[in-house]
Amino acid sequence: MINYARDKNIVSVTANYMADTMQSELLKKTIWSNVSIVSYNIPLLATLSIFENITLPLQYFENIKRKDAETIAYHLLKKYNLTKAMYLRPKRLNEFEHLIVKYLRAYIRKPEHIFFFLPHRMLITDDYSPFIEFIKEVKPECHITVVENYRYLIEYKELEFKEIPYNSWQTLVLKTLR
Repeated sequence: MINYARDKNIVSVTANYMADTMQSELLKKTIWSNVSIVSYNIPLLATLSIFENITLPLQYFENIKRKDAETIAYHLLKKYNLTKAMYLRPKRLNEFEHLIVKYLRAYIRKPEHIFFFLPHRMLITDDYSPFIEFIKEVKPECHITVVENYRYLIEYKELEFKEIPYNSWQTLVLKTLR
């Protein structure tokens, strides 16, 4: 069995539908395993505040009280200077702040593995540098895998990511999910 040490991986895809296929495979496993997904396909709930969006998995799966969830969300948002947005609705955030909130929602249950699917689709702008800086600064307590279109791979050249070929992602990555 391959044993990764809390590393960062990248899987390049030649077409976005390949990432969608991969994501649908993982969605089947997320509830039953220790996996979280950050994706353009999984939106923030517009009727909930930012802190409610982040803590929804905790409140649903672990029955944490609202006040405790609020404290946890505050400390997570403080790390990214987003405490001012805690009680706002998602429509008040820019696309990069959306991405951070989606990451925090994925991270909050301390999963074994977090997948970022096509982050370029979550950023409306052509400036990809905020995500690159963000992912560079993430100190994973879990495995991080970015699934990205091959056209954007040049953006990752300075990062220490292990590249995993698409045709072997299940063999290499999903072994950690059992």
